[in-house]
Amino acid sequence: MNDPAKDPNTPNVLLICCDHLRADWLSCNGHSVAMTPQIDKLAYQGVNFRQAFSECPVCVPARRILMTGLGPYAIHMNRNVDRQPFSEGPKLAEVMTRAGYQTFASGKLHVCPQRNRIGFEDVQLNEEGRKQDDEHFVDDYEAFLNDSGHAHLAYTHGLGNNEYGVRMSPVPEPYTTTHWTAQEAMRFLERRDPTRPFFLYVSFDKPHPPIAPPQEYYALYREQEMPAPAWGEWLEDKLPESIRQKRLAHDMASGKIAPLIEQQTLRGYAALVTHIDGMIGVLLGTLREKGLLDNTHVLLTSDHGDHLFDHGNVAKSDFFRGSTGVPYIVRPAPTWGGAHDFRPDRTDTERPVGLMDVMPTIMALCGLEIPGSVEGSSLVPLLLDSGATFRELSYGSCGVAYAVSDGRYKFMWFGDDGLEFLFDTQEDPAEEHDLIDDPAMAGRRAAYRDALLAWMAEHDDPHVQDGALAPIRPERRAELGRADLGRARNVWNNRGRH
Repeated sequence: MNDPAKDPNTPNVLLICCDHLRADWLSCNGHSVAMTPQIDKLAYQGVNFRQAFSECPVCVPARRILMTGLGPYAIHMNRNVDRQPFSEGPKLAEVMTRAGYQTFASGKLHVCPQRNRIGFEDVQLNEEGRKQDDEHFVDDYEAFLNDSGHAHLAYTHGLGNNEYGVRMSPVPEPYTTTHWTAQEAMRFLERRDPTRPFFLYVSFDKPHPPIAPPQEYYALYREQEMPAPAWGEWLEDKLPESIRQKRLAHDMASGKIAPLIEQQTLRGYAALVTHIDGMIGVLLGTLREKGLLDNTHVLLTSDHGDHLFDHGNVAKSDFFRGSTGVPYIVRPAPTWGGAHDFRPDRTDTERPVGLMDVMPTIMALCGLEIPGSVEGSSLVPLLLDSGATFRELSYGSCGVAYAVSDGRYKFMWFGDDGLEFLFDTQEDPAEEHDLIDDPAMAGRRAAYRDALLAWMAEHDDPHVQDGALAPIRPERRAELGRADLGRARNVWNNRGRH
């Protein structure tokens, strides 16, 4: 095999990852209000996979899946565990570094230990105030704020990392994490070795709460009435215990939050998304000015989404659309596209692609051998032929939630209360109509349940007993009483160890 890193025509790679960015909050994916013109252009120049599926939609495991090409069981984690060492591999950055690429990451990694570069030659790190073990730990973003005289302002918005509502950014726009993350990526482009191709990972920590957008971006939406969250008809008959728990923790026992908070949160979320979009535009402009854009593969995704009050739910960690549906755009380098007869401006609304497909796709685009450990699949055949075959089903596991999807129908099972759901995500993208008891869907329901059961059994999941799905009811904090609930978990965490 030729050595791609020694070929002056080898394309570079830009991988952009957001945090909490829902697929349906991009204007190219149909959002009626949010403005994302730069991301839209990427979608029109590449392939927009609109049925992408985060296999474990919560920060730490999702990012491990992204960086290893492994599924939820192989990474030995299906919920956030900050202090679990990142031993799985080989990792995407390791492989790219060994192949001769310059590898650089800016923004959020969320690994353990916190200064683990997971194979990147250099990292400019934003840990969002987390301090795993060393109370004196200072990440690169905080050091930047210290040097600029803004350290005392960064967290004075008063919102926690999982709290909803809006405050304006207490630091000027150039000192926000979004601007800093893009700026560090552009600094790398200024200082890179021009004789080697690069793999650049730009990892924005937004639009993850706290929702504290710059004033000028919130102003774009200040007078805008945001679309009402989805409200499933199935809520009258069944409410997953996990949703009930989150409602209680966020003072939403009825599933509703104050209308003003709801509207301001949605406006603030849109502002954060547009802020990211703008900085992506500046980053792409830098590549264009340097003559690199046409020879750079660009991929954009997110670790997971956010319910944003759909069905009276918030945050993530299950497989309803707000949580698991992520943007997934692959825009091959035009130099590569011309050589491979690639036809851009295509939307794939059927394939259940996932985060574990990112690593093999990048490696295939770069002509590198995909490690045998990788469980995901390269999407390059789908880039070149919309009729190419792909796996029939994608599976997910996150906490007590499990799911299987074929890209159109999605079957979910909750391992604590045994509730099942079946949605036609094309006819009912808001997932307001549960088909689990529809007689016409009996065969499909049984087939998907059996497929999920087989996948779980293959990995010795404890929720499989005697050949059947078996709920396991954990002790619930919300059954303790309100004062005890508040002490059991502080969901308004901001800085420090959490």
